[in-house]
Order: sequence, then C-alpha cells, then structure tokens
Amino acid sequence: MRIKTTFAAIALVSAMTGSAFADTVKLKLGHTGAPTHHYQMISQQFADKVKERTNGQVEIQVFPADQLGKQLEAVEGTMIGTQDIFLVSDTVLSNWVPDMGILNLPFLFSSLDDVHKVLEGPVGDKLEAKMEGTGAVVIGWWMGGLRNVTNNSKPILKPEDLEGVKIRVPEGEVFVETFKAMGANPVVISFGELYSALQLGTADAQENPPAHILTKKFYEVQAYTSKTAHIYLGSPLIMNEAKLNAIPEEYRKILLDTATEMAAVHLKMVNDLEDGQWAELAKLGNQISEVETGPFKAATAPVIEKFKNKLDAGIIEEIQAILAK
Repeated sequence: MRIKTTFAAIALVSAMTGSAFADTVKLKLGHTGAPTHHYQMISQQFADKVKERTNGQVEIQVFPADQLGKQLEAVEGTMIGTQDIFLVSDTVLSNWVPDMGILNLPFLFSSLDDVHKVLEGPVGDKLEAKMEGTGAVVIGWWMGGLRNVTNNSKPILKPEDLEGVKIRVPEGEVFVETFKAMGANPVVISFGELYSALQLGTADAQENPPAHILTKKFYEVQAYTSKTAHIYLGSPLIMNEAKLNAIPEEYRKILLDTATEMAAVHLKMVNDLEDGQWAELAKLGNQISEVETGPFKAATAPVIEKFKNKLDAGIIEEIQAILAK
C-alpha cells in the first residue's frame, strides 16, 4: 500500500507524544477462511513479521472462520472502528465502494499473476483512493483465487449446463449478473451459511477457488467441480483509518510496508498450493472436469460492457490494456 496523503492531515498523530505509546499496540485481524485456509497462513505470517519488526510493540491477533462476524458486519465494523483489521473479499467491499466490483468482472483475469501485476501498480492506487470517506483503508492487496463451479448433479461443461441452476453467489452485483447471463438462477447467501445451504438444497451449486472447496469441505455436498476459472475474487486487507493513524509513525510504516510485502508472498503461496489442492479434491472423490472456457467467455462478455456504464470504465479499460500487452 502507498501511504495516503490524507494521513498527513490527521492532527492526532502529529500531536501525540511517544510516551502515549509506552504500552503495546494490540490489534485484531479477522477473516472468513477456515483455520487450515491460506488466509490463516498469510495473516499469521503478517502478524509475526509485524511483531518482530516492531520489537513486540505491535501485536496482531488473528481470528479465522468469521469469529469476529460475517463479512458484511465485519467490513462495517472496520469502517466505524469496532473492528481493527479485516481480510475481506473485494465483492463484499463493493457494497460500499462499487468500483471494487471491477476486479470481479468475468474472465477479466486469466491468472493470479495478472491480478498481482495490475494491483501493485496505478490501478491499485486508484482503487485504494476510492475508499476515501469510508473510515477504512486498503493496506494490502492479498490474493483470493479464480473461481470454479461445483454442483451435485452433473459436470458443468458449457453455459447451457447452468440453465435454471440455483447457484449461490456472494454479496456482489457482478456475480449476480454474470450467472444470469449464463442462464443460471443466482441466489445471494453469505459464505458462513454456504455449506448448510448446499446441504439443505437452498442452493444447488456454488463457485469458489479450490482452497475453499477443500478447507470448507464443500466436496462433501458437491460431487462435481468444473474448472471454469470464470471470476477472480480477491482479498483486500482493510484497516480502520483512525486506528491506523493512531499508531506511532515508525510502527505504522512497518505495518503498512509489511502488509504490502505480504501480497507477493501470498501470490506465491496460493500458486504453490493450488496443484496440491486439486489433487487432494480428486483423491477425496470429487469429479473434476477441465472446461473449454471460450463459450463461457462469449456468454458473459456483455456483462463487462454493461458494467462499463455502471462502474469506472477508465479503470476497466486500463486493466484490459495492461493485460493485452
């Protein structure tokens, strides 16, 4: 993350003396992943590095599996200051900052390396700036994954296979429109309620990266996975702005620099883990199908054009230009 110019305007920080921070700064970081998910791994690495680099003056305690609240509640809490740090999904964040939904446009990215390339440059700066006034700031663009469709009836090999399928999607308009374009019936269900929704038949299908399919045991209630890689869902790390600014400048810089550094670490971690996750799912009996993505891209192409009229078309076109090089 680039340190925002707004920080300089916060009189609180410049007015405080060192003696005000004689005690250790204690922060809580929440995320939605299971304790075995890579969200927990990267969050704990971040916490450990910050503690080491601040000589124990900044301690971050990590809470997995929505322990601090479901994502919508946790984002709101981070904005108003009842929570400190939260590893959110960009689509949930788009409920407050609509342009975050740009990152979820169908088939915009073909790899996690593409995502990292885009977000660690000017596009990341522009999206961060759109958080102004929310009470929270993005302090790191951490990785999510490319999402794949699962269901309990048959392999999904072409868009027509989704016709009428009741598929769970997260809280984001782009997801709803993408699956409507493929003839599916999208239903918005929070991530924490997804397993039971699949078990009870509230939804027939869902879509997620292999890490969630494995660690949340969706394979127990979904026999088929199709490697559609249709949408990227990322994980911006957000922090309450006032709490960030109340940390002494020396430690604040360490926290911000470490959060930024973790983006590349997380990218490598997720890339390295995915082959093993697919193999583990297959071993557990999940039927995994390779998919020709061309027809899916064609079916969802109008969604990108539609959102150019609703979201920041300049950023969408900038991403397309970067990835076309």
